[in-house]
Formats: sequence, C-alpha cells, structure tokens
Amino acid sequence: MNCAIVKEWMPHYIDGLLSPEMELSIRLHIESCPDCAEWLEEAKAMSELWSEMDADREQLQAQMDFPDLAADVMTHIEQLETGRRSRATKATNVRRRSAPKTSWIHYGVAACLSLLLLQFGVFENLAYGITEINGHMSNSVTQWFGGFGR
Repeated sequence: MNCAIVKEWMPHYIDGLLSPEMELSIRLHIESCPDCAEWLEEAKAMSELWSEMDADREQLQAQMDFPDLAADVMTHIEQLETGRRSRATKATNVRRRSAPKTSWIHYGVAACLSLLLLQFGVFENLAYGITEINGHMSNSVTQWFGGFGR
C-alpha cells in the first residue's frame, strides 16, 4: 500500500469505518512509514478539534434560544413565487417560431435559399471580395494612424 492510498482512507481509518483487512493494511503501512504516522497524528488532532467545535456549537445552541427562521423564509418565498406567477405573461394561442414541429422548416428554407443563391453565382467572387475589402481596410487604417506615429 502506498502513502497516497493511506492518506485517502485516513479519515475512515480514524472513524473505524474500514474492513478489518483494510484497517490492518493501513496500520502496517503507518507503522513502517514515519510520514504517514505523522499524518495520522495530525488527522487525529484535527478530528478532535472538529469534535470539540461541534460540542461547543451544540452547547451554545442549547444555551441560546435562536428563532427558527426557516418557516418564515419559506412562507415568504412561496408568496414571492405566487406573485411572480400572477405577473407572468399569459400564453397566447399564437404559435411561437421556435415550436419543435416548425424548426425543421426554417432550416429547409435556409438551405433552399442558399442553393438558389449559389445557382445565381452570388457567392462566386466572395473570396475575392473579402480580400479586396481587407486590403482597403488595412490601407485606410495605415493612412489614418500613419500621421500619429511620426
């Protein structure tokens, strides 16, 4: 067994939740590994601190009478939700464009229009046009910034 596995199972080892075989394997590793033995001592100290903190918290809660806010908060949330529902827009009888049965029609119309535009040669010189526009843009930017850099 390696140190990573021992450190991973250390909390369960401390709580006594492991099978006897696994516990024996971890104990043998801890006895032969000083780093894991130190890790075990630190983990036990942390476990004791957590236990003390839980006991202190329970004792403090027993001493002080904290009001139960959960019921009031949940009632207020329900009131807000009811108000939101009443203010929500009412559904109309008009079908939305994004209705599942009509969405394929939009894709079909877009495909047909694209093929039609291809037939008429609209996209024929598209690459040349983009290159031409790019050249004009870079020339105008160079001219515009050219005076500032000198």
